[in-house]
Amino acid sequence: MDSPLLNFVAAVGIGLVIGLIGGFMLRGKAANATMLGPVFAIVGALVATGAAYFLGEPTGYGWKEAAAQVVLAVVGVGAVAAMGGRARKTDASGVGR
Repeated sequence: MDSPLLNFVAAVGIGLVIGLIGGFMLRGKAANATMLGPVFAIVGALVATGAAYFLGEPTGYGWKEAAAQVVLAVVGVGAVAAMGGRARKTDASGVGR
């Protein structure tokens, strides 16, 4: 079954699951990881779907597209981790050390 709707739903589902898992794992390191993780992962999975569409995936939705969606969703979560960085330590007066 070759349907753009199936590809879209699969991309959103894969991105959401990977984003939620990654967001909760990064919760202590990045302040907005629980919200940004799923968003970036879904965007990454949708980019993979778009790339497969424009490159002309001949068999419709297959394991190559699913693997690309997983990889780019993980890259999206990694981008959230990289943006989070390290929290700056402050003393009681609010001045950074």
